[in-house]
Amino acid sequence: MYDKERIIHQLERTRVLTLQMIERVPHDRWFEMPTGVTHVAWNIGHIATAEYFLGMAFVRGAREDDAGMIDGSYAGLFGYGSVPHADPGGYPSPDELMRTLEAVHRQLLLETRAMPPEALVEPCRFDDAWFDHHPFFKEVGEALECVAFHEHIHIGTLGLLRRELGSGPIDYFQESSEGRRFV
Repeated sequence: MYDKERIIHQLERTRVLTLQMIERVPHDRWFEMPTGVTHVAWNIGHIATAEYFLGMAFVRGAREDDAGMIDGSYAGLFGYGSVPHADPGGYPSPDELMRTLEAVHRQLLLETRAMPPEALVEPCRFDDAWFDHHPFFKEVGEALECVAFHEHIHIGTLGLLRRELGSGPIDYFQESSEGRRFV
């Protein structure tokens, strides 16, 4: 039912798009909230947090050594139910957010590649009383697919934030004609 190689491809491809979107927003603008709702920094932290929970904690359970990859404060700052605020002093720096985003993604890909295909039909682990299920998935393969779907939602949010911060639309066709690679 699940195609592990396709899941990996989607995770990798989605991250390329995310990185290409956020590289277009200068770090000094990451905490601006032009619509009063969210900012780039929160979205980056949220993508990393969601990738960790959806792709690792719910798949294989949380581990003590995960703290070396993602700080425990991320769940409160960026997790389900968190509310963005414009004060950069309450958040990790853009560089730290990018390091965490990379570390979580690298670990997710490592673990997914090592996973036997039959593990994709196993039930997810919901070890927390607050998260005793997920409304969109029950199996490991579904959780991993959800990581890419979820990140795509935030690519759209990042695109809207870029535009609200005054940037023009991205002309991917023109850029690729000029030699920029999107793979």
